[in-house]
Amino acid sequence: MVVSPKGDYPGFKYADIIYYENVRNEEKVLEIARKENIDGIVSDQNDIPVETIGYIAEKLNLTGNDYATSRIYCRKDLMRAVCNEIGVPSLAYGMAIDLEGTLKIAREIAYPVMCKPTDNQSSKGIFKVYSDDGLKLVFDEVMSHAFSGEIIVEQYLEGKELIIDGLAINGEYKDLLLTENYNFNLKDVFIPKVKKSPTSLSEDEVRELKSIDKKINISFGVKNGRTHNEYLLNPHDGKFYLIDAAARGGGTFISSHLVPFACGFDATEMQIRLALGEPLDINDYPTASKAVSYICFYLEKGKIIHIEGLDKIKEMDCVIGIHDANLIVGEKTQSMTDKSNRLGPILVGCDTLQEMDEAIKTIKNTLSVTTDKHSNAVVWE
Repeated sequence: MVVSPKGDYPGFKYADIIYYENVRNEEKVLEIARKENIDGIVSDQNDIPVETIGYIAEKLNLTGNDYATSRIYCRKDLMRAVCNEIGVPSLAYGMAIDLEGTLKIAREIAYPVMCKPTDNQSSKGIFKVYSDDGLKLVFDEVMSHAFSGEIIVEQYLEGKELIIDGLAINGEYKDLLLTENYNFNLKDVFIPKVKKSPTSLSEDEVRELKSIDKKINISFGVKNGRTHNEYLLNPHDGKFYLIDAAARGGGTFISSHLVPFACGFDATEMQIRLALGEPLDINDYPTASKAVSYICFYLEKGKIIHIEGLDKIKEMDCVIGIHDANLIVGEKTQSMTDKSNRLGPILVGCDTLQEMDEAIKTIKNTLSVTTDKHSNAVVWE
């Protein structure tokens, strides 16, 4: 059974029953769950239903996380508050519901600052602002993406971006996959072009980050399910700061493709079995031992006329998946404002980092997209 808004979603064809509902409507989804007498509830790679899942799991005594824990993972202000309580480095932040309050917090933290919706996903409505005037220009856009009607203003930091995908079973937690983000070279647009594992961290840094990640997830109260936490290594003090956290698998096919290849198990099957209350042993799910990556690109503005090299890329042994549904002849390209505007990803898996880096070079040299304005409009950087 699926509960979802209407749309062209691939999961619909596998469902015996579909309810077209807002997944944030907790009481309505609870009503449906009771009517259908469900055995478990789960979602993967999507933040939007996480609070509702926690609510249903708690109300119906299903395997999962409780409502309070689910809320922490969905609200950046609650994440920051817990980090401060447990003594983990955290960004300075403040909450606001109007322009006046947002300006006040930004001045107190000191520009530049990050201005974000408190509860959304895919980098929607996120801006780096340098002044009162800049904040005024983006305020309405940020607020339009805030489901709660609240904005969070955060201290701005630069540094390495690291992500840990983890797993909790019966209150035990372990890391599965540690990756590093490399962003597009676009002014004030913070969107990863490459996610790669292994990372450039030293062994000591890896141990420290994994220790912090475990402490955070346990403190948030995770009991059962996947986690996907993003960190930044501040080069000025050498400390890891939590940027965002999620009680679900990593998006952009991380959970469905990268984790299975790197770790050697079917992450989707595991999550369904866990949600159904099957007795699982966390030691049966190993940490990553192979190299994985996704690579994305965007296209210079124009109308797509011809695509070359895509079939050759699909035939490469190291390519474990490719999302080309948004790469269509005749379509007009859009400027990149958030993660949903990226093209790809192309998912790569190899035994070693060296093999993977060579494969990525080959992919970049193979794909070519002709538009009405450019002989090759593909931009990897």
